[in-house]
Amino acid sequence: MSEELFQQYITILSLSLVGVLLLRRLNMATIVAYIVVGAAIGPSGFALIASPEQFSFIAEFGVVFLLFALGLEFSLKKMLTMRFAVFGVGSFQVVVCTAVFFSVVYFWGTSFAAAIIIAGSLALSSTAIVTRELSNNRQLHSLHGQLSIGVLLLQDLVAVLFLIIVPVLGTESSGGLAPALVTAVINSALLIAILLAVGLWILPPIYSEVSKSNSSEIFVLTTLVIVLLAAWLTHAFHLSMTLGAFVIGMMLGEGPTKYQIENDIRPFKDILLGLFFVTIGMNLDIGLLVVYWPRILLFTVGLILVKGVAVAAVVRFLGYSWRDSATVGFDLAQAGEFGLALMALAIANQVVPPDQASIVILIAIFSMMVSPFLIRHAATLARKLFPADSASTKKLPINLHLENHVIIGGYGRLGSMLADTLDSNGIGYVAIERDIEIVEKYRKRGKNIVYGDSNNVEILNLCHLSTAKLVVLTFKSIEEGKAAITRIRQKNAKVPMIVRCQNHTHYDELISLGANHVFPELLESSLMIMRNVLMILEFSEDQIDAQISDYLQSLPADIKR
Repeated sequence: MSEELFQQYITILSLSLVGVLLLRRLNMATIVAYIVVGAAIGPSGFALIASPEQFSFIAEFGVVFLLFALGLEFSLKKMLTMRFAVFGVGSFQVVVCTAVFFSVVYFWGTSFAAAIIIAGSLALSSTAIVTRELSNNRQLHSLHGQLSIGVLLLQDLVAVLFLIIVPVLGTESSGGLAPALVTAVINSALLIAILLAVGLWILPPIYSEVSKSNSSEIFVLTTLVIVLLAAWLTHAFHLSMTLGAFVIGMMLGEGPTKYQIENDIRPFKDILLGLFFVTIGMNLDIGLLVVYWPRILLFTVGLILVKGVAVAAVVRFLGYSWRDSATVGFDLAQAGEFGLALMALAIANQVVPPDQASIVILIAIFSMMVSPFLIRHAATLARKLFPADSASTKKLPINLHLENHVIIGGYGRLGSMLADTLDSNGIGYVAIERDIEIVEKYRKRGKNIVYGDSNNVEILNLCHLSTAKLVVLTFKSIEEGKAAITRIRQKNAKVPMIVRCQNHTHYDELISLGANHVFPELLESSLMIMRNVLMILEFSEDQIDAQISDYLQSLPADIKR
């Protein structure tokens, strides 16, 4: 790397930091803030960076890690649970919006290939903005929230398909588009088969061995190498690097190390993704905004109206009330980060001309800026539009482990006993354990246990700390216990917390840090914890006494002594 290029990296990172901090004060979405900063320092702004194209390859790894993180979150079980929202509402929404936008864009004067990519990018909504706003407003598990998440799941799949199509549309094959598309499909199928085999038979023993080292550095390095190798392999197949990252992330998302990987990879993803959006901003032609700003604002309003109405009409057609349909329409009325990524990829493959792509990106940015306001007030706006309408009678199944569940930190004797008790009573739980052998052993038995540090608040957040009904912590190290209690209380001041310690000398200290109940490590204390867990979960005294009696009867004689 030359000294000049290094100085430009420092300029980008420094100004991005300052700009994002300032723009976040205005409640601007982080993605939009990065793009605004890029536009300001790019050639059409203050020209602090004269050649943004030299950063494009590195910036593309931001999308690689974004798709890897998306693969980790992708759950076939969740898709099947929400199959009506995903395949019903989601597929109709994508088809309808893509068809409408394709007609408008093609009439605008673009080529057939450009119209497909632009229409597809505008049909996709922002997973990052929608999920964040729904979570912040505690609407993630509402009917409109579940419908919106279902649609976003299908959109994520569609985005992966577009990642395959864009390079094909950019090829200058003399044989035509059809042979090139067939070749891409064959390459994609072969690549996915290879990655699925790697994820099924090679990665589990690798992570099992790495986890035994108890070294966070080795764990992070392993993940980075795997993601980059998957991206390189995809590139060797003449496909988008992001496809390989998504598939390998999907395979790792089914394993016990999912949450630890997601937590470790987040800093790399966030920094590189920020650089990617800054690069998009640097490639924008601000002159187009100056000349065509009335038209761009009009198109932005048109995008929000058309997309909102199309989504609402699809949801209503599938049997939901007008009020719920309108709320989902407001939730998904914006363009999204995948649309921006597709535009950048389309420019690189010469599918969409840069001036047309700049206008589309500007429209997407303005829609994303308005989106947080629309999502926060979606329910209120829907009630005003349809005051006499009642809520839908349809209900979507909610994942039992996402709300009113128990988080168990540590899966020793007490943790496994609690898990058995909760299982027998049909109560959702998530157990967190650092020993990979224990995790693999009990996952094979159907236990909901994941690998990670239970004193890491990010891991706890990924286990939905905000909606948990109870947290039970069992630690060998008192220092880990104190750190976990402190961090949990910083994030969730109200959740009841039961902590087991090795002896009574730490009782007062743990209580002062925020634990509701502290018990020494004895059989009697384990039984008391079981009693308290069942009491908080609103079981009757008779039910509690009967279950404790049954448990004591099942214990060997030497343990009961």
